[in-house]
Formats: sequence, C-alpha cells, structure tokens
Amino acid sequence: MKKLSIIIVLVALFCVILTAVSCGKSATTTAKTPAATTPAATTPAKVTTTAPVVTTTTPVTTTVPVTTTAILSTGKPDPVVTPVEKILNPKTAFEAKVFDASNGLDLPYRIYVPADYSEEYAYPVVLVLHGAGERGTDNTNQLNNLIPNLFSKKNSPFYQAIVICPQCPSGSQWVNTPWANGNYSVDRTPISKPLQAAVELLDSVIENYSINTNRQYVTGLSMGGFGTWDLLMRYPERFAAAIPYCGGADTTKAASLVNVPIHTFHDTSDPTVPCAGTQAMVEAIKAAGGTLIEYTETKTYGHDVWSPGSRSLALLNWLFDQRKG
Repeated sequence: MKKLSIIIVLVALFCVILTAVSCGKSATTTAKTPAATTPAATTPAKVTTTAPVVTTTTPVTTTVPVTTTAILSTGKPDPVVTPVEKILNPKTAFEAKVFDASNGLDLPYRIYVPADYSEEYAYPVVLVLHGAGERGTDNTNQLNNLIPNLFSKKNSPFYQAIVICPQCPSGSQWVNTPWANGNYSVDRTPISKPLQAAVELLDSVIENYSINTNRQYVTGLSMGGFGTWDLLMRYPERFAAAIPYCGGADTTKAASLVNVPIHTFHDTSDPTVPCAGTQAMVEAIKAAGGTLIEYTETKTYGHDVWSPGSRSLALLNWLFDQRKG
C-alpha cells in the first residue's frame, strides 16, 4: 500500500508538471501573436506615404501644354506679342553702337531690344537695310524711313523682336552695282565691305542675345532692297523670310530661293530702280518651281513703294509667322 501511494503521488506530480509545460507553450504562442500583426499594421502607413508622391506629378503635367507660344528645341518659347501702350520713338528706343568688323570697317548701327527682354524667351531677329539717302556716320539717318513704319502699330510683332539697323558709310553701297541697271550678277560682284560687316554684326547679336535662329529675317528698301536680295542669294539657307522693296537681284540664282518665303514690292513708275528687274526675278523663281514668292506691284507710289507695304500689319505678321524647318 505504501508503494502504491508513492506511485500515485508520483503520477499526480507528473501530471502537474506536464500541465505547467503545456501552459507555458500556450503563453509563448500568445505573446508572439501581437508581434506577428506588427507588419500588417505598418502596411497601411506605407501606402499612405506614397500618395503625396503621386499627386506631385499633376502640376508638372499642367505646364507642358503651351497654346500661345512655340517651344524650341532649346526649351525656350517665343515671346508673347501684346499691344504696347504707346508707339515708340526710334531715336530713343534704338541704342546707338559701333561694330568693329573683321574687314576693318567700323560699322555704326542701332539696335532695338524689347523693354521686357528676358533670357527665358528666344526672340526673332530682323536685319533692316536702309536706302542710299540714309548713308553716313551719324548713326541716326538709317532710322528715318522704314523703321517708323514697322513700329507704327501698337500690336506690331516688331515690338517683341530684336531689330538691327546698320548704317552704310557715305559713298559705299550694300551691293556694288548700278541701281539703274536693276538685276546684276552675284558671281561677278563680291560681297561689299558694309554688307559683310552687317552679316558679322548679325552673328554677334545672335551670340550675345537669346535668339531663335530659325526666325532670322531681313528687309530693306531701294539700296537696301538690293542688299536684301544679295543676302538671300549668298545665304539661301539662313533666313526664314524676307521683304525686299524696289531692289534688284540675279535671275541665275532663282533656283536657290524656291524654298524661301519672300514678299517683294515694286512700282511700275519707279524712276530710280527699274521694276523690270523685280518682275524678272519673281518669274525666274516661279519658273524654278518656287511657290513661296509673293509680289505686290503698284502704279502710283514711284520709288516710295515701301511706305504702304511696311505699314501693313498683315504683312508684318506674315513675316514673323515664317520660320526655318
């Protein structure tokens, strides 16, 4: 009996120990359960933190569309043309400077830069070549004829362009050919010293200002009309468009200009430069396949055919609408 009692006690003690061990394992499992839920609890936090990152891309996409200006490969838009409050005075709005050309000529010139000029934009540039009566060294006379007309409308696109007006020295010409002969041979007429200097001046302005090189324009009257044609024929790939008034050209170079937008003017009663020269050049360009040449012929303005043309806002807008490429 005593042995039986000892066995019973030992069995009971074993059951107590077994129960305690089992409870310990259960407690350990329960303690691990909250730890297992911790990653699940942090997952919503990670989701919510990514939401602001996604939404920050929305303002970026709203800046991509540009409906009023063109975007260049450089990322710079064209300046926006808005009407000015008053018509400018060329004598004060154009800064007077002198360009030291590589051929030794000190070329006086005036330059107009928009008052709100900003490096954030890429500006069109216009080279304006005056007539024979505006030659000299005063650096003022070249502003007398064409320039006031180009800025005569408050919404003229010229107000948002960089405009260069070099002055040809007295006794020199933009093109060394008799005006009364009309057309001439480019191959037999080297580029003049003043015109070469004007090209270098244009290059210098492009280098020092924020310019859209796909929007280089040239215009000129009379002697400057010859200069305009001359530049087009020597550099047919450079200019986006041109407006020569009562000038002369070389019909043998017509094929090189079939892809250049040109609007030229001449009056049949012009006593200084024969209208026949312009007529022949226009026909030669058309015969070569050119469809971008426009010609306005008048009968009542004599040599001063530039006055009505250069005041036309439609013509000025046409010029600035053209671009290379």
